Amino acid sequence: MPDSVPLAGNDAATLALLAFGELTGFERMATNATTAADLDDKVILARLSSQSFANFEQLSQHIDQMGQDVIELCQHFEPTFSTLAERTRPRDWYESLMKGFVFDGIMNDFYRTAVDELAEPGYSLAIAILDDTRASEYARNRLTSEVAVDTQLASRLALWGRKLVAETLGRARSLLTDPFLGLDEDLVVELIPAVTSNHSKRMSALGLVA
Repeated sequence: MPDSVPLAGNDAATLALLAFGELTGFERMATNATTAADLDDKVILARLSSQSFANFEQLSQHIDQMGQDVIELCQHFEPTFSTLAERTRPRDWYESLMKGFVFDGIMNDFYRTAVDELAEPGYSLAIAILDDTRASEYARNRLTSEVAVDTQLASRLALWGRKLVAETLGRARSLLTDPFLGLDEDLVVELIPAVTSNHSKRMSALGLVA
């Protein structure tokens, strides 16, 4: 992080973390749209990626109104996201779809606690974004239909999911316990069992064992 970046207020830093998550979601889904074999998938993913970028823009505007720069704030989180990306490179379209399903599910659970103390209108904006489940529903439905008829894919994605959850939990803890956000580290640690349980339920919904 550049030395010139001041320590942000908790609200601005928290919203910037959410904004960076939306930006990475946009990039991932846009890539998935370009590599999808079916036109239906291309169109759906293009729409979902556009919504993620629109969310990023909304958060950016609000952060700007708070007198902070979203790019400077996001630079603080970029190394952790980049490390996670390097350690979880998908080998194909299905693994990329699974990555988004696992990562977004786990991070959204943590984000809900992180945004809980936000002042209005930041809180309502953040919750509206987190409550939009269209991307996760698409991934769940698409993956469920595939693993139901392809046992080899099911086994591979179950293993991939285990790697993803381990990496994501570690990086999420690192992000959320950063003093830059001002969150209570004990609270973050206490959340991990519930977040892990939610992940297991989402994997079960796919017909896979976490």
